[in-house]
Amino acid sequence: MNEKNSEENIKNLSPFKHPYLRTFFINEKALPWTESELRDLDRALLAYDKSLIGVDVEKGLINRNELLVSYAISKAENSSLTLLEAKELRQQLINNPDFNYLKEKLKTKKKLSRKDYEELEFLNIIKVFRKYTKQRLSLGDFTPTLILNIQAELTAGLDLFNNFLPNLDVYKSGRWRDNNQIRVATFTPAPYEQILSGVEELLKFIKKNSGAVNITIFHGALYALHPFCNGNKRVCRILEYLLLQANAYNEKALYNTSFYYHKHKDRYYKKLLDSLLQRNLNQFSSFLLEALVYSIAGVIKTSLEIKKRELLKQFALDEEVEKILHPLIKRSEVQFNRLWALNKRRPSKQTFSNYLGRAVDIGVIQKREAGRNVYYSLSGNWPESEILQNLVQSAIKRVIYLPEEFRSV
Repeated sequence: MNEKNSEENIKNLSPFKHPYLRTFFINEKALPWTESELRDLDRALLAYDKSLIGVDVEKGLINRNELLVSYAISKAENSSLTLLEAKELRQQLINNPDFNYLKEKLKTKKKLSRKDYEELEFLNIIKVFRKYTKQRLSLGDFTPTLILNIQAELTAGLDLFNNFLPNLDVYKSGRWRDNNQIRVATFTPAPYEQILSGVEELLKFIKKNSGAVNITIFHGALYALHPFCNGNKRVCRILEYLLLQANAYNEKALYNTSFYYHKHKDRYYKKLLDSLLQRNLNQFSSFLLEALVYSIAGVIKTSLEIKKRELLKQFALDEEVEKILHPLIKRSEVQFNRLWALNKRRPSKQTFSNYLGRAVDIGVIQKREAGRNVYYSLSGNWPESEILQNLVQSAIKRVIYLPEEFRSV
């Protein structure tokens, strides 16, 4: 194939006409899932929620989702904030929605620290998340002004830290990037003069071509534009979440993809950079779709674990016995020696065996023998387990990748 024909084929695969964006292409036929398949998965989760998840568990999943998505987005910027610290900050915001973190800190007249910066960053994220998810935006609500406002709110007050912390990249909150000096590794984003027109075309694209697959294309292309001096990842991830809901995905707010991006950060950045440098959005879009599917599976996995924890509590076990059974919460079945290893080979093997025998006798766990091997699992009927196994096995065939958190389902 000569160079001219190759360029023509790329143009045919580009969904854009914008002078910069049209250099990017995607072959949707090569993506691991179709839109109808993704829609079916989301509907199946909704049906699962209605039939197998109780009100209290659902509420816990929603609260957990809000915490994890906000925390994960903050970790995209290499924050040192721990999940416990994020949880405490979230509770502080719930107790006082009008709490002005920066104002209170400045009252002390002390030098602002890196920790102050990271805590404000997280509070900005969770405020934006709560504000815009509560509004339940429609596709028509997405405008350049909305994107500017989201970036302004995500980065509010952060530029003040340039007076206290060295080597911080400026945000210029609520303003499009105004220079061509920024690079992402060796990738050169769009000329700043083309940012607004590029954003406008992307918004037209997603309104005309709705759905999860096209949201992944929007995400990758928006990051390629790099519309802001800083905070682009945060904006892209918030917009992705809001666009999915505007497209009738994630109706109950049970899952998010950002935490998957956080847990698989190295793969996220590699797929992103490879797509940017090759002008081929397939790798990045495929990864985002993988994140979506495994995030849906994660809801089922988490709800199953919650139910298993509740089962253990119902038996009022001795502390020592309950402790050795904890690995069975995250796993469908575990061989004896593996279960002992997961408990760091404590207590002694004989005592460990006695504890398991006691748990079998009272009916909290089941024992299965296969030749010389003995396997244990929590008692009970777990329809979620089969649903989860089928979903994960199907996903593996599409992306040939099994996240560690799903290797024991």
